[in-house]
Amino acid sequence: MKKSKVLRLFIITMAVFTLLVISSCEKSRSENSKKFLGTWISTDLVDTVEFRTENDFYKNVGIPKDHFNYSVSGDSITIQYNGVLYILVQPTNHFYKFSGDQLTINLEHCYGFRNQIISFTRK
Repeated sequence: MKKSKVLRLFIITMAVFTLLVISSCEKSRSENSKKFLGTWISTDLVDTVEFRTENDFYKNVGIPKDHFNYSVSGDSITIQYNGVLYILVQPTNHFYKFSGDQLTINLEHCYGFRNQIISFTRK
């Protein structure tokens, strides 16, 4: 009888712990995505990107603006072109980092961007 109470307590404790871990992970992903929100201009003034929500942004190329979806995980951002040719373009992962109002993203091999590391400043 005593073993079943200990086992039940252990299972409940593990379930609560698992829920706490999962909910804290989701919160940090959302907080990382919120850091991106707003308009960013590359330091060389060539690219402007506007992160409108926690999962999509637009790049100012002309009219219409190019649309992209994104997700953030740790220190990488996954970018998926979502414009006219979106069926043909696979999502790609890129390292990013923030330093104050500066955002640096390694955009090598990212459709729609110059093949280089680009630094952006918040507008």
